[in-house]
Amino acid sequence: MPELSGWSHVSFSVRDRDASVAFYTDVLGFKTLAVTDRPDWLQTIMVHPTGMCVAFQQHTGNSGEAFDYAATGLDHFGFGVGSAEELAGWVERFEELGVAHSPVRETKLGPFVSFEDPDGIQLELFYSPLMARS
Repeated sequence: MPELSGWSHVSFSVRDRDASVAFYTDVLGFKTLAVTDRPDWLQTIMVHPTGMCVAFQQHTGNSGEAFDYAATGLDHFGFGVGSAEELAGWVERFEELGVAHSPVRETKLGPFVSFEDPDGIQLELFYSPLMARS
């Protein structure tokens, strides 16, 4: 079977592209890579120092409905962190920035904390020694 080298990017449809860009910059440390504004949609592609890439599209036909994790599509998106200590550091950062978040929750695969972006898209920071690359 051909191999995958990792994930390339994830692209979110959002209500307010600029609010999403500000959140991912200020909270998670992403930087703007490219901006495309067209009459029918606005797009910003962002990159994180780790190489992760996200894109945000604000379509003119977006009726402004809130994100629904239970609808077909995305339930949540998880970012990996390197240790339980780093996860605790993120909780401290969220508290400093006033970002609402869950408590650290334990699973069989490892601990995580969840939070939402400006569109209510659920995001997670997850540490799993069982899923770490070897």
